[in-house]
Amino acid sequence: MKAIKIIIIFLIFCTLKSQAQTVTQTIKGKIIDKESQVQLPGATVVILNTNPIKGATSDLNGDFIIKDVPVGRYNIQITFISYEPILISELLVGSGKEVVITAEMKESVKDIKEVIIKADKSSSLNSMTTVSARQFTVEEASRYAGGYSDPARLASSFAGVSSNISDNGIVIRGNSPKGLLWRMEGVEISNPSHFANIGSLGAGAITALSSQVLANSDFLTGAFPAEYGNALSGVFDLKLRTGNNDKRESAIQVGLAGIDFSSEGPFKKGSKASYLFNYRYSTFALLAPILPPEMGKLKYQDLSFKMNFPTEKAGIFSIWGVGALDYQGREAVMDSLKWEMDVDKQQYATDLYMNAIGANHKFIIGSKTFVNTTFANCGNGLILNESSIDNSMILKPMNKINNKTQKFTFSSFINHKFNAKHTNKTGFIADRLQYNMLISSADSAQNKLIPFVNSNGYSYLIQFYSQSRYSINEKLNLNIGIHSQFFTLNNHYSLEPRIGASWKVSKDQTIGISYGLHSQIEILNYYLVRNETLNGISEPNKNLDFSKANHFIASYELKLSSNSRLKIEPYYQQLFNVPVIPNSCYSLINLQSGLYFNDSLVNKGKGRNIGIDVTLERFLNKGYYYLVTASIFDSKYIGGDGIERNSRFDKNYVLNLLGGKEWNVGKGNNNVLSVNAKVCFMGGDKFTPFDVEQSYAQQSIVEDNSNAFTKKKSDAQVLSLSISYRKNKPHHASIIEFSFINVLGYKEITRYYFDKTSNKIMEDINQLVVPNLSYRIEF
Repeated sequence: MKAIKIIIIFLIFCTLKSQAQTVTQTIKGKIIDKESQVQLPGATVVILNTNPIKGATSDLNGDFIIKDVPVGRYNIQITFISYEPILISELLVGSGKEVVITAEMKESVKDIKEVIIKADKSSSLNSMTTVSARQFTVEEASRYAGGYSDPARLASSFAGVSSNISDNGIVIRGNSPKGLLWRMEGVEISNPSHFANIGSLGAGAITALSSQVLANSDFLTGAFPAEYGNALSGVFDLKLRTGNNDKRESAIQVGLAGIDFSSEGPFKKGSKASYLFNYRYSTFALLAPILPPEMGKLKYQDLSFKMNFPTEKAGIFSIWGVGALDYQGREAVMDSLKWEMDVDKQQYATDLYMNAIGANHKFIIGSKTFVNTTFANCGNGLILNESSIDNSMILKPMNKINNKTQKFTFSSFINHKFNAKHTNKTGFIADRLQYNMLISSADSAQNKLIPFVNSNGYSYLIQFYSQSRYSINEKLNLNIGIHSQFFTLNNHYSLEPRIGASWKVSKDQTIGISYGLHSQIEILNYYLVRNETLNGISEPNKNLDFSKANHFIASYELKLSSNSRLKIEPYYQQLFNVPVIPNSCYSLINLQSGLYFNDSLVNKGKGRNIGIDVTLERFLNKGYYYLVTASIFDSKYIGGDGIERNSRFDKNYVLNLLGGKEWNVGKGNNNVLSVNAKVCFMGGDKFTPFDVEQSYAQQSIVEDNSNAFTKKKSDAQVLSLSISYRKNKPHHASIIEFSFINVLGYKEITRYYFDKTSNKIMEDINQLVVPNLSYRIEF
């Protein structure tokens, strides 16, 4: 508490310092047609809340520029004849970097008699979405407390989403985190998190992406359009912004979690080609005193970038990428007198990496069509060596993993705008999946390592889709499409219809309904499980089919004002074809971690998620905002024994209350003080009770599978806070931020395990109160 008081006093002191001159910045950007991507010359851009009013008109290339705009927040109105007007509300203009806007305007299906100013920050960038989708605004969401600038953690504030303190896994409407599709620049990538898939599949510790390079993106939680495949629960469709092609700008940040540096600008003066990159490095050394000692040494680094090369006649070329390197290690305690728990006798070294790099080409044909083509390479690797000291003081191997996968992707689509009412997007995706996997674990006597997976090779996942948006009139819209997938490892295929309709009942009310069939292949090591039989080595799971789900969603949205809305979405998700172990309660629906798996699976499992999501939101206006999201749901599954049970992720309810206030302070109101808070009330995960007597007898946890997932972990109450101060100088801006996750010290039990050294059943508890103090300068 003393540290918090010192920081608050420091921030107040900063607000009292005077600033003699008015600080200004430049707002610029490009205006294009949302469907055809053609530039719109002659569009009018006006800053509404300046005196006198400032504005500009886009040139022949759709570009505009407004200079000498005083720092602050502004409402930007963009209009163009026969197009629906755009209002960008509360745009933050700071002194450190120019503000660059790419505005995509939608052609109106009727003649516009008057300018109707409207703002719809909640709508997705993808016009083919109908329900369960919202735009992930980087500047807006970065204010949310408890996010740690991690898109995955920030998304947990949205309706239908829950997460844990210990990882950033995204649980959508009762589904496992592995059901989420991560896309970057239109291509599926590996989970972009540090220490991904270690504690929980589909989750990690913290994002490998920086908010410095992200553009506004889409987050979808169900019944998504036909272009998205190989996912069961949702989609995080990430976009990278294009660097400033007129001026070189940089930012440096130093914090308890590490340091990072970003830069952007033109390759040479006068060139339209630009670069953008961010590099980050952390050892967690400053946070080591509050981290559990069993976590060992932690360090990570990541790099993300985008280079953009527009041409006059050959289209736009870009090269982009993200990469991450992680290490976690611990040495065993060699003095047996100091052994208190099993972890004291264990040592391990874990190296991980992920990468995604791609080359993209967008070519505009005429005024109604463009073709987008991408070639990308994505991969990840895990190298783990874990050993333990036995009673003879000999270090013996426990687990060994050497997994390396690479995915080469060729993706292309053609987008054609027939007219203001009808647009079609048709494309295909070809993935070559290469793998080299070794997963082995010691036998019960710890004498040798037994391989669970030992395979290398390749396969293909081929996807094709076609989707159309059709506006019957200005009130009724249809989105219809079909997606297909073919997996060459076992020649299984899936044909998936998608359809949605929205009806604008009145100027303030919209209802929608959507249906989609979705499917997903499993993590590759489950197909490659090997078993030793009398006839040799068998791979019993190589013929596994796609897991599938039917999504049914309805939606009602009421605009309470120009800055607030209420949205209600009931939904039903029917899962089927899920891999299960025959005559067992085991199902991949509940998959949390499972690298050491070698059982036989069949596609006979089922499940269902039913619930309702509610969002009450006020966008930032007059210095404050709030977001209230509530989800009530019930999640069930049927395993290989045919019995219906609660699923692991059946939390039953999630309630988020968050908001913030900012003040313009200092002479000339050039500086900004911001305070934000979030409190989350959430039900606990279900778990399987264990037999205490048998656990002590066998010196390991013995679960009572006849009562699988009948117990519930304690409900969560998690409070997060953040306070920041931005100081705008004529040629740079400095931002100091202090944030806290889990202020109330909620105890999150991640698992139960038997510790042989202490001869006790232990709880693995995460009670971290995670602070982060950072200082960033933009120039």
